[in-house]
Amino acid sequence: MSGASDKARFYLEQAVPQLREFEDKKIFTKDEIRNLVKKRSDFEHRVLARGAPPVDFARYAAWEINLEQLRKKRCKRMRIRDSSTHSGQARIFSIFDRATRKHPGDVALWMSYLECARQAKTTKKFKTILTSAIRLHPTKSELWLYAARWALEAESDMNGARSYMQRGTRFCTRSKDLWIEYAKLEMIYLAKIALRRQILGLDADRSIEAGQPMGEDTEVSTFAASADVVALPDFKTNTLRPSMIEGVKVDTEATKDPMTTPALNGAIPLAIFDAARKQPLFCATAAEDFFDMFAEFTQVRCLPRIIEHVLDSMTELYPTDACTCSCYIREPFVGIEPTSADFPAALASALDRLKESMASVKDKAELSKKTRAWIDPLLAIEELDPGIRTVLEHTAKKLD
Repeated sequence: MSGASDKARFYLEQAVPQLREFEDKKIFTKDEIRNLVKKRSDFEHRVLARGAPPVDFARYAAWEINLEQLRKKRCKRMRIRDSSTHSGQARIFSIFDRATRKHPGDVALWMSYLECARQAKTTKKFKTILTSAIRLHPTKSELWLYAARWALEAESDMNGARSYMQRGTRFCTRSKDLWIEYAKLEMIYLAKIALRRQILGLDADRSIEAGQPMGEDTEVSTFAASADVVALPDFKTNTLRPSMIEGVKVDTEATKDPMTTPALNGAIPLAIFDAARKQPLFCATAAEDFFDMFAEFTQVRCLPRIIEHVLDSMTELYPTDACTCSCYIREPFVGIEPTSADFPAALASALDRLKESMASVKDKAELSKKTRAWIDPLLAIEELDPGIRTVLEHTAKKLD
C-alpha cells in the first residue's frame, strides 16, 4: 500500500495551490478546507487501490464537480472575480482521464466524461474525448448518437451530424435505434425546411399562383407582396453573358416548386429505410418503429409518400404480422387531428381496415392490444366528438 499512498500524496499535492487560494480569498474556511483534504485523500486511496471499480472514479468526479459549483456560487456571492476556474476543471478532467485509462472499456465513464466537457463548453477538449471514445468503441451506437446530437444541437452542423450517423451505421449494423435516429435526423431537417417555408409564406404564394383561395395562414405572403417591400430587379437570361449560361441544365420542375426535388421530397429518409431493410436488425417490429417515427412529423409535406413506402415494404415482407396490420389500420388518420372535420372519414376507413385485418392477421390478440394502444389516447381527449367517442368505445369493447 506504500505505492498507493505515495501516488495519493502526489495527486493531493497538486491541489495545494488551489487550497491556498481558497484560504487566502476566504472562499472556504480552514475547517472546510481540512474536510476537503480528508475527503480527497479518501477518494484518492480508494481509486488507487487494486481493482478499484469504475463507480469509485465516477463518485470522485461527481464530488469534484459539486465542489466546483459550490466555489462558483460563493465567488459570485462574495463578488470574487479573479478566482481561477481552470484549476478546478483541470482536476475534474484529470480524474476522468485516469478513469478512462484504467477502465477503457466502460462506456458509461466515457459518456460522463463527454457530458462534463460539454457542460464546461470546452469544445476542443470535447472533440478530443469524443474521438478517443469512438476509436475505442466504434460498435457502441450510443456514442454515435451522442456525437450526432451534439453536432446538430451545439454546433448546428447538419453535415457533421450526418457524417457521424453514416459512419455509425457502418459499424452498428445490428442497432435498430441508430438507424431510426438517422432517419429521424433527416425528418427533422425536412420539418425545419417546411417550417421556414411556412414562416416566409412560400407555400402560400404558390397556392395563390395556382389559383387556390387564401386562408388565415397567408398573412406572411400578403406582407411579402405589399408595396413596402423593396422590389428586386427582374433578371432575365438574355441580359447575362452567354458564357454564364452555356451548358447549364435547368430543372424547370424544381424552379416551379423546390419541394419536388428528391432531397426535399423524402428521398433521403426512404434511402435510409431501404438500407435498414438489408441489415440483420430489420424485422416487423423495426419497420413499425420506423412507421411510428415518421408519423410524428405531420408538418412534412412528403409524409404520405414516406408512410406509403414503409407500409408497402411491410406488406411485401410481413403481410400477416400484427405490426403490419396495425400500421395499415392507422395509415388513414396519420397527420389528421382528432378534432378536425376530416377525422370521422379517416376513422371510418381505419375501422374498415381493422375488420379486414382481423380476418387475416396471424396473432389477433397482439393486433387487439396494438389497436387499444391508439384508441385509449383518443378517448382521453376531452374535445373529442361524442359520436366518435361512442364508436371508439364500442370498438374497444369488441376487442376485449
